[in-house]
Amino acid sequence: MPRFANQIPLDAVSATIVSLGNLFGLTWRFSTRGRVDLDVPHDAGKGRIYAFWHSHLLSLAYFYRHTGKMALISESRDGRRAAAVAQHWGHAVISGSSTHGGASALRTCARELRQGNNVVITPDGPRGPREIVKPGVAQIALLSGAPVVPLCAHPSRAFRLRSWDGFMIPAPFARIGIGIGEPLTGSDVPPENPLDGLTARIQRALTGADSWSS
Repeated sequence: MPRFANQIPLDAVSATIVSLGNLFGLTWRFSTRGRVDLDVPHDAGKGRIYAFWHSHLLSLAYFYRHTGKMALISESRDGRRAAAVAQHWGHAVISGSSTHGGASALRTCARELRQGNNVVITPDGPRGPREIVKPGVAQIALLSGAPVVPLCAHPSRAFRLRSWDGFMIPAPFARIGIGIGEPLTGSDVPPENPLDGLTARIQRALTGADSWSS
């Protein structure tokens, strides 16, 4: 199934995440840095891939709520919870993973991108290793011709969960810097191994986010 066709109900965990995001979000103060000219909130028809670490999910899903993004989210229990949160904040959801049983998900993402939709991927999800880019995001970019735009969120203060990704919940009244990196494509990677080359470029961009988000 390429998409979660129906609205997924919030369970206790996802309802708590939404409640905390809505409550704390009223006090958060955002600023954007880096390639602000890409105008990420108003990108309809651009066909971009947005990539960021799984731990940054709450800040970015909240900041870009109701802006028409499509999120690739796994079919696991945690994935369905994330999908419920994403849908609550106005994001469409593509069901699947770029690595586990991902051929259908890859094709669906590529098709949506070619139609001008914008797709969000956490390349270290759904279960890690933490902050290690898996090749799925580069595969989708090469298949679709879409650019990969790295994103990050840096709260001035945050709670870190004891989860595999160190999931961040910005504290009330935190200042959150949203960083937008340079778009990455397969056009300037070694032609003999574009998949590894683009994956490495995405890894360097997200690992070095402080250099373009400060």
